[in-house]
Amino acid sequence: MAAQRIPAARAAVQILRDEGIDLVFGCPGGPLLPLYAAMAETGGISHLPVRDAEAAVHMADGWARTNGRAGVVAVAAGPGAARLVTGLYAAAQDAVPLVCLTGRPTAAGPPRRAAHRPPDLVRLAAPVTKRAERIEDPARFPGAFREAFRIAREGRPGPVLIDVPADLAVAEIASDAGRATGGGRWSAPPTRAAAPAGLTADRGGHADPGTVRGAPPWFLAELAAVFGTGHDAAAASDTYLVGGPLHAPSAAGPGGSRLQHLYGRSGPPGWEVPAAIGVRKALDGRGERDAEVVVVLDGDGFPSLSGELAAAARYDAPMVLLLHTADRAGEDFADPVKVAEAYGCAGRGVVDPAELRTAVEWARKEAVSTRRPVLVDVRTGPPVRLPGGPAVEPVHEYTHGP
Repeated sequence: MAAQRIPAARAAVQILRDEGIDLVFGCPGGPLLPLYAAMAETGGISHLPVRDAEAAVHMADGWARTNGRAGVVAVAAGPGAARLVTGLYAAAQDAVPLVCLTGRPTAAGPPRRAAHRPPDLVRLAAPVTKRAERIEDPARFPGAFREAFRIAREGRPGPVLIDVPADLAVAEIASDAGRATGGGRWSAPPTRAAAPAGLTADRGGHADPGTVRGAPPWFLAELAAVFGTGHDAAAASDTYLVGGPLHAPSAAGPGGSRLQHLYGRSGPPGWEVPAAIGVRKALDGRGERDAEVVVVLDGDGFPSLSGELAAAARYDAPMVLLLHTADRAGEDFADPVKVAEAYGCAGRGVVDPAELRTAVEWARKEAVSTRRPVLVDVRTGPPVRLPGGPAVEPVHEYTHGP
């Protein structure tokens, strides 16, 4: 049968469907309108818009780890799009397959003397991706997209970037992209059953002594009790623990429930929040709405990408956020509980270690009833000093200039 003539963007979207993609994360923009139109016409693929390009990559990262398929990001080219590089670097280091689509208005680019010139994302992303390609011929769309998924999965998985000009995306091409390919999964997504032993620090599967980013032993021990042997006897669903390099006790709860762990070696401060949104949407997409998502992160890193709580609240992504925050006696720049409440989420502070279990159980119930994130800010005492490090006094004044 002769190949049909369809817009290049539609051929690309059909390949996304063949690969089992049902959700795309990204920042909307005019250059992506042909892609959105093709997604709406083809059906079966939703778009979750977010505030920050870096957060979109972390969401796709969490989705990919949970689903076992390559995650997809779509971001319009612009100054903010350069923040993709941070997320792409983390995905490359943790061997997570992603396909990142960047949209720009024309293949020729802006005039030489234009007031605004978006960054060259292909050159910026090349060092942190397995391939970064700029499409310059509409007929290249089907081949570029198929190869992107193949390259992202094969060998050591990692991210691939495709720069998509809007004027080429609307051009008609002869394509047989509608034929089903069955999609593809990568062999070992790094969402794994939690390892035995108590909560400890870990770097890529090799245990290190000490704690994680200043979390005290009592905090880790309490989490081990709550999410390990302390599993609720009435719960038969899995719990997905999203947090830095933590190991939690391996425990199959009553009814076969398991504790799964999504860890990151190279994520920047605050990466856990958007990654957990990706995990939550992947679970909902495969019908596991009763599965629980729990985020454990350093309170100092929370503000970096905390704005994505607005997306989590808007798009029904319930989770429990457990912050371990050093008590700096009023030196905090923001109150995490008030930040969560500003985005429409519930929050609660814990000062007494004896109150932690009660607060966690409250948060778990609140997340289920509201279908929104619920935050527990645990004050863990004074900041932990590194052994042998210099004593640094807190900064009380901020001056500019000489």
